[in-house]
Amino acid sequence: MSYYSPSVDRLELLELVDRQRFGVEYQPIIDTCSGAVIGYEALARFFNHQGDLVAPLYIFQLLHDSPLMLAQVELQLKRLQIRFRPKNSTLFLNLDPHAFSVFGPAESENVMAKMLTDNQDLVIELIENTDLNDAHISNEVATFMHHKGVAIALDDVGAPGTMVSLNILSNVDFIKFDRHWISDDSCQSKSMKQLFKSLIGYAQLSGKKTILEGVESAEDLAYAAKIGVDYVQGFFYKELFISEHCGNKGML
Repeated sequence: MSYYSPSVDRLELLELVDRQRFGVEYQPIIDTCSGAVIGYEALARFFNHQGDLVAPLYIFQLLHDSPLMLAQVELQLKRLQIRFRPKNSTLFLNLDPHAFSVFGPAESENVMAKMLTDNQDLVIELIENTDLNDAHISNEVATFMHHKGVAIALDDVGAPGTMVSLNILSNVDFIKFDRHWISDDSCQSKSMKQLFKSLIGYAQLSGKKTILEGVESAEDLAYAAKIGVDYVQGFFYKELFISEHCGNKGML
């Protein structure tokens, strides 16, 4: 079942950005063993003129056709996500490396870099790579953030159509596994299950924490605990903390 309305066209995208029809949902990240909340991920949410949710992935795909607009929206979203963050909790923030690079070298007057490094208890989630250029940009961002003492997570590991940069994988603090590891038939073969367990084992041996995304049932949680995943998140915990903002409406 889809939670999102049909896609928007480019004129509707311009209207969405102009009216700032976007907000944030804070999804809790849960310790698999204790059930304690160890932090929240700030998820971007977009709305059409009727107030219906539009799929974030689709919006970001359109925004990539205009790097300046992508950077503008990413900066506004990060300000919003930090402003309304849950108090006294670690905040996981998705960061599009392409948007980050629009503002210039990280060591210069990069407003995105300054905003992120000026805030405490952040974990920057780098989007999984789809080509070599993505990997190069992501590695530069990861190196800069680590130099500033900011923790890094590699997001969506195992998602369809993505690839893994071993250099980035070896340098992150958290590995976030996409839901496809537990939901897609192609990942249920003996070989894929062994690969999943091996990646978790690598994380344990190298001192990295693992997070399984898309946990939607008690069965998903039990499986995550069985294979040794440290933390989980997903719609199973959706009702714990939700906050949204849309344009000039303020907090909902």
